[in-house]
Amino acid sequence: MKRLFSRVCGAALAVSLLLFALPVPSASAAGIQVTLNDQPLSFSDAQPLMRNDRTFVPFRAIFEAMGATVSWDNATRTVTAKRSDRTVKLTIGRKACTVDRAGSDRSFSTDAAPFIEGGRTYVPVRFAAQALGAAVGWDNDTQTVLLVDTEKMMQTEFSGQFQAITAMTRFANSLAPTTPRGLTGAIGATLTFHTAMGDMPVPITGSLTGSESLDAAQFTANLKVDRTAIETAITANEGANVIDENVDALLKKMASLTVEGIVSRVDGKLYVKSDFLTEIGIEKGKWAMKPLDQTAYLTAVKNGDAIDFVCAAAQQLTLVRGSSTSQVRNVVQKLSDQSATTAVDGSTNYGLHYTADTYTAVDMTLVPNQSLSIIRTASLAGADAAPMTTLTCVLNKNGASITYERNSSSYNAAVRIDLTSGAATTAPAVRPS
Repeated sequence: MKRLFSRVCGAALAVSLLLFALPVPSASAAGIQVTLNDQPLSFSDAQPLMRNDRTFVPFRAIFEAMGATVSWDNATRTVTAKRSDRTVKLTIGRKACTVDRAGSDRSFSTDAAPFIEGGRTYVPVRFAAQALGAAVGWDNDTQTVLLVDTEKMMQTEFSGQFQAITAMTRFANSLAPTTPRGLTGAIGATLTFHTAMGDMPVPITGSLTGSESLDAAQFTANLKVDRTAIETAITANEGANVIDENVDALLKKMASLTVEGIVSRVDGKLYVKSDFLTEIGIEKGKWAMKPLDQTAYLTAVKNGDAIDFVCAAAQQLTLVRGSSTSQVRNVVQKLSDQSATTAVDGSTNYGLHYTADTYTAVDMTLVPNQSLSIIRTASLAGADAAPMTTLTCVLNKNGASITYERNSSSYNAAVRIDLTSGAATTAPAVRPS
């Protein structure tokens, strides 16, 4: 019992504070097919293939199917695709690549490098398609990559119809640091464990220091957990003799925690490292990673328009073969309709509400020149049900506040982080070294 209690307590703390989830590897496949806007693509002389659970396609076939002009630089072994104001460059054997859109050159790192096989150049289909503004999905039953050209749909069927989103991204753009700057923050949290002897609140306090740039935020958080509250509950539930040397060691570890983190706008991932993560199976000294697709809503701001934002919203969909285009069109239509209406107060403030996926809803409110609020709720019962988790971000000229609430049968969590921007400093890392 004592081991169970301490493990549950430790795991809940780790999950709640770090919002951590292990990535699930994709399935391997053979005989891969690709559809673009629900129409099958043909590959005349080289077929798609799978390497290390990643799907690769001949670069010329995929880029030209999306209307891009492609070229190959033999000296640098670099593939270039150009479409409208986008230029994508990938180099053989390198995960680093660039996407230039409207003069804003961004460096990215893919999770799989292009390669040459059988005299043909292969590129990772997910990154290649997303770099040109497409939503990407996978149908495991038919081993099919599903692509929908979201950007082209916006520029043709819904041209010029994203007023609210453009206003929001421009405001976020105005807050983005043009040079690296420091960050300081205060952290307050309460974990309330539901036990046989009643609810057990555990207060947590802490501080955060770090830096941020257009590409990333890097931080170190020092947390203090009220050991007395945990120890009292264990004694009340299981007796004083339960706190042996193993439980005592865990309580000491929980009492003072150091957490290192990187929020990468380049990778779209949260990286976290802490000795306490050993309690949920992470090897000591290793970084844990959580994909943060939702960060696209906060970071699709460098060009100050709606395209990257809407493309990110469409990418949250679980695409279904045969209806993927209509799925994306529904998202684009909904955001277009809201953007085309008058401001929520009839003059200056803008609001958006949409379902990011089956389980998640997003509400955004802009008060021009003051603040942008983003509320993201999630429930296993569906996006419109009472939320199990709520993540709220409020951005303003001086910094940001982030609150996180989680309600479950075993515990509740309430976390608040207040961030203040500081003086110029060195640039943060965009991923672990």
